[in-house]
Amino acid sequence: MNQTRKTLLALLCTLTLVLTIPLGTVSIAEAQSTVVISEIAWMGTTTSYNDEWIELFNNTGSDISLTGWTLSASDGTPSINLTGTIPANGYFLLERTDDTSVPGITSDLIYSGAMGNTGETLVLKDSNTNVVDQVNGWHAGDNSTKATMARIDLTGSSIASNWMTSTTDYTVGYGTPSNTSITVTPPTGSGTWTPGNLEIHHINIGQGDATLVVGPTGKSILFDAGESYWNSSADAQVMGPYIEGVLGHKNLDYVLISHFHLDHIGYVGYGGLWNLVEEQGFTVGQMIHRDYNTYLGTKSGTFENWKTYLEGDGNSKLNPVVAENGTHQVDLGTGVDIDIITVDGSGTIIPGDFSADTTPPSENDYSVGVLLSYGDFDEWIGGDLSGEYAISGFNYGYHDVETKAAKYIGDIDVLRANHHGSDHSNNATFVDQLDPEVSIVSVGDANTYGHPRQTVMDRLLNTSTVYLTERGDTSTNIGSAIVAGHIVIKTADGVSYSVNSDNYTASNPTRIDSDGDGYFIEVDPDDSSSGSVPLPEGGLDPVYQN
Repeated sequence: MNQTRKTLLALLCTLTLVLTIPLGTVSIAEAQSTVVISEIAWMGTTTSYNDEWIELFNNTGSDISLTGWTLSASDGTPSINLTGTIPANGYFLLERTDDTSVPGITSDLIYSGAMGNTGETLVLKDSNTNVVDQVNGWHAGDNSTKATMARIDLTGSSIASNWMTSTTDYTVGYGTPSNTSITVTPPTGSGTWTPGNLEIHHINIGQGDATLVVGPTGKSILFDAGESYWNSSADAQVMGPYIEGVLGHKNLDYVLISHFHLDHIGYVGYGGLWNLVEEQGFTVGQMIHRDYNTYLGTKSGTFENWKTYLEGDGNSKLNPVVAENGTHQVDLGTGVDIDIITVDGSGTIIPGDFSADTTPPSENDYSVGVLLSYGDFDEWIGGDLSGEYAISGFNYGYHDVETKAAKYIGDIDVLRANHHGSDHSNNATFVDQLDPEVSIVSVGDANTYGHPRQTVMDRLLNTSTVYLTERGDTSTNIGSAIVAGHIVIKTADGVSYSVNSDNYTASNPTRIDSDGDGYFIEVDPDDSSSGSVPLPEGGLDPVYQN
């Protein structure tokens, strides 16, 4: 299992300095521990009053007694003796307050303790002095604007409404450091998500994409937030209540936007992600998007307005960062990997701004695509990733990124079909290499694109059970495909999973790749030679080929 990491986000508060420090890189043993240090926060000015919160999360289904456990800096001082019980799949909040000057508060764990000295670490030990979890040292003074926002939002000198709500009152101590332990409830609100479950909600917004993923600990990521029409918020009005109904609140830990097309992000000033944040009051810990400054093909009003918004008013609200390959940018909790496989053409297309060319690359070519894994369960979500070289009737080109990406994805259980079932995507090499047992097509009724295309439907039905959010183009024979509306996948163990009311078993079948080139024998033209690999569909425009 890959290591889990959080990324530091930027936050500069007026008058009051708020430092929120993320879970650092942990070992495999630590990632599987019973209790994890899930949130840390220090608040105060640079000269007086400071307050700190340290939150622990019980990773198991049983209550755990903390009697005899300690939290301390790596050198052993300062140290806190813990007492009480942390409930199954629950949270435990330690709140400590001083009113003495800063720096120099020797009793403070965060500012002048483990987090206040470069190289030190905050360590959680059980009653047998075994290290259960730890957060790598980070000096607050190195850059006071570094912070992370996950489930918490500290404002002024109070705990804001989306911080954990305590089941008992707490007392803030002044003068002498106060160790006040509080048992708190998980941040599930009244949502339908079940703690301990991984849930993937393919929300039906017609001819657009919106997929909400909730990890076993309640952390969330929204993949895309589209609109069908530029001057509409109709799809956002579906997404918002749906997301809140699942989570029980309006806080998204992450939003990942595959690319800057209307049906994946909406239009600034009207719908989509903008509407969720500006009109419906959703908060976003971090937005991940593709690198439009280095890689650019076609441009549009949607793109131009989002660029302006992200670099202006939306920057502090969305905390945007550029997508990078790997699993380090998204942390949905122990056991869940969000592996970014494709981004900005994945080396297939050379960098550059080609927006003024006669037939520049399509924005679809640059789609961010991820492999979501939990136990044996794997699902691919890839925006509108392209799978052929073809010049469209609108003077831009599609380029085959799927074929190269396929060898890095491998065998999966669920395929969220690229580009709403378009035949510019989902090429034969891609589908046969992934060989899904379930395919999902996010598509709208009466769409003008002919989605899903017949060749793609036939290809998906040949390998999998197919679910569609809507019927799509009525001229396409969808055969045994199921028109399901919202499509919800749930798994508690990463093996058995359900798609709406249908049950499946995830697996990792043995697939043959004799020459080790990454392609299975089903798609490899010669599996005895690593120099023989599937050709791109239709070739590639040499002007843009890397």
